[in-house]
Amino acid sequence: MRARTLALLLLVGVAGCSEGDLLTAPTSAAKVDGSWNLVSLSAGTLTLTEAKTANRFGLTLSGDRALFKADCNTCAGDFRLDDDVITLSLQACTKAVCANAPLDTLVVAALDGKHTVRLDATRLQFSSSRGEIKFER
Repeated sequence: MRARTLALLLLVGVAGCSEGDLLTAPTSAAKVDGSWNLVSLSAGTLTLTEAKTANRFGLTLSGDRALFKADCNTCAGDFRLDDDVITLSLQACTKAVCANAPLDTLVVAALDGKHTVRLDATRLQFSSSRGEIKFER
């Protein structure tokens, strides 16, 4: 009886946790540093889902520098982390015409600017009034 009750409590506890519950605010820029692959984006009328291994849209953060691979283009700029707010400023992008144009520029526009940031060891999530962007390592 005790084992059944314990199993039921564990099942209820796990079912009550959502993906968002596991993500926390970063405590330093070092936690967001690294390479991240875009897995989903929802901003206005734009909805995009990518396989983590697609490598079509990738964000690299290091120190205060940001590099974003946007389909066949690359953008460079900087970022600032203040508590749970990240501000990305992608200042220079190559201008090749990608096969899926203008998807690359729409994704860059959604990423550029201020977002509330949440993360865990393998996931990074940006939220703003413009939408939500999710990355994985």
